Amino acid sequence: MFTQPLTYKPSTTHTWFGYYLFLQLLCVGILSPSISSAQSTTRAFQVQQFRPWFDPRGMFQTQSGETLGQFSYHAGFLVNYGHHPMVAQGGGGRSVPIISHQIGADFAAGFGILPWLDVHLVLPMTLYQTGHIPDHPAFADADRDQSVTGFALSDLKLGVKLQALQEHKHFVSLAFMLYAGAPTGDTQRFNGEDGFRLGGFLALSKRFQSFKLALNVGYRYLPPTTFVDLDLQHELFYSLGGRLRVAPNTLDLIFELTGSGILSTEMTWNKIPIDAYIGAKIYPLSNLDLAVQLGVAVGIIAGYGTPTLRALGGVTWAPRKYDRDKDGLTDNIDRCPSVEGPKENRGCPWPDSDGDGLKDNVDRCPKQIGPTFNKGCPLTDIDKDGVTDNIDRCPKQKGPKENDGCPWGDKDKDGLTDNIDKCPEKSGPKENKGCPWGDQDKDGLTDNIDKCPKQKGPKENNGCPDTDRDKDGIIDRLDACPDVPGVKVATKKTKIGCPKKVLIEVTKEEIKILQKIEFKTGSATINKRSYGIIEQVISVLKSRPKMRLRIEGHTDDVGDKTFNMNLSKKRAEAVFQFIVTRGKIDAKRLTHEGYGMNKPLVPNTSTENRAKNRRVQFNVIKQPTSTPAQNTK
Repeated sequence: MFTQPLTYKPSTTHTWFGYYLFLQLLCVGILSPSISSAQSTTRAFQVQQFRPWFDPRGMFQTQSGETLGQFSYHAGFLVNYGHHPMVAQGGGGRSVPIISHQIGADFAAGFGILPWLDVHLVLPMTLYQTGHIPDHPAFADADRDQSVTGFALSDLKLGVKLQALQEHKHFVSLAFMLYAGAPTGDTQRFNGEDGFRLGGFLALSKRFQSFKLALNVGYRYLPPTTFVDLDLQHELFYSLGGRLRVAPNTLDLIFELTGSGILSTEMTWNKIPIDAYIGAKIYPLSNLDLAVQLGVAVGIIAGYGTPTLRALGGVTWAPRKYDRDKDGLTDNIDRCPSVEGPKENRGCPWPDSDGDGLKDNVDRCPKQIGPTFNKGCPLTDIDKDGVTDNIDRCPKQKGPKENDGCPWGDKDKDGLTDNIDKCPEKSGPKENKGCPWGDQDKDGLTDNIDKCPKQKGPKENNGCPDTDRDKDGIIDRLDACPDVPGVKVATKKTKIGCPKKVLIEVTKEEIKILQKIEFKTGSATINKRSYGIIEQVISVLKSRPKMRLRIEGHTDDVGDKTFNMNLSKKRAEAVFQFIVTRGKIDAKRLTHEGYGMNKPLVPNTSTENRAKNRRVQFNVIKQPTSTPAQNTK
């Protein structure tokens, strides 16, 4: 049971404001007979000071000077928690909470009727609060020792917002908000008024690049109510808010300062509470349509309805009518939302359908090309060649624009008109673009049939100079063996250019030897009678400097396998050394390998077959592409 007089204040304060307030109330508050006798027992007022309107372009409570826009809407809810929003304080600094904890919620919706006029509806409520009115003479007998714990509806609010100034025209945005509150709340739990209340405020806002600043100043009329030392009827309120865009379409930081003041003859600190808010709006959809709001607040000046700590969170859905091209038409009605265009063309730039340089809105013939001096209409064209008669040199004969409307001629009568004839003064075939074929090397063959147009050569060799790869004095096209030196005069047994005895045959895959290369039995020593075979191989390598060979040694299946393998390798190497040493052939053009009995040509089933398998092969690794394979047979 309290023995000291009580005053009402919102929270336990630890600032000098609290001590000052207590002294003021002690002198002119409840202890004053005139005020004590005027005290009422009513609880018909709203302790909740967090009163959002859910402006998607504003802060938590501070509204911007902008409206939603015609046919735009928003909907959302906010939940807030307040710690010690209502406290009774007695002498000696003793404090007892009347309301210890309060969880409030606001559900709201808004709609843009006109571009400059919105209507808004807010339903506030207390989801749950805990509280108790102390048993003290400062309170009416009916109120003492009463619980105010539980759920409570608050007064429904309906408001209209009118925009007077637009920032892009008048430097700042300015709007006026008028609203009325209906007595739908619980008057026994400090959640509603006894009658209708009215209010209005001015909302001013200005954007500075990524920062937005807003100021609200307004007035509320409340049904006359007295509770302890609070006389409620006329109230001024204000808020100052800032909004910083940290990440576009992702995160905004919110800073807000809100306060109010009860107009009465006794102005005390508990009648001018001030709260400071900080929080954020998070946009999870990467646009501004859906906003998740989170924030906290503390009481700077403890007063009526101000908790020591407030936390809030909620969601707002406000689909924007974007105007990406900034042409004054929102994207939902703009036929070209990404390109600026006039309203008369439904937001699209005027096209130039005929491509004559005049936009369709000023072109008198928008579907026909015409000059500017003729207002976009075409001039006459008698011959219908696309060249108007005022510039057509042959107005009665069709001709291309490139020839000033005249048909192309054919001066040299070669069937090609002069515009595509590279030699309009000389007759020439179409394949050479109207020019006669030349003979660059002056060998009597025109370049179109000369295989070597820049080198003189006989007709028999298609205009290319004759070559003599084997240097035997007989040109290759007459040489029956162009890779091996041979006789200059053919005989019955020997073709011209071939050696008297042909020992090799050149194909794309190999230099095929027509006689076996013989070695001394069981060794890698080459018999001298086989030198001629290898020397003809050397002649081929010299006549074909790009040819590369792999020399392979092979044996039959008689004898030890390992011995045969080593013998085949040594014989292949012996041939390799002979070619490099005797023929002066670059060793990089040759490789050698022995395969023993592993790669027989024929099965080793007879003496004759085994003789075939004992062999040396010259396989071509890389055949020159410029020189066709020749048969030296």
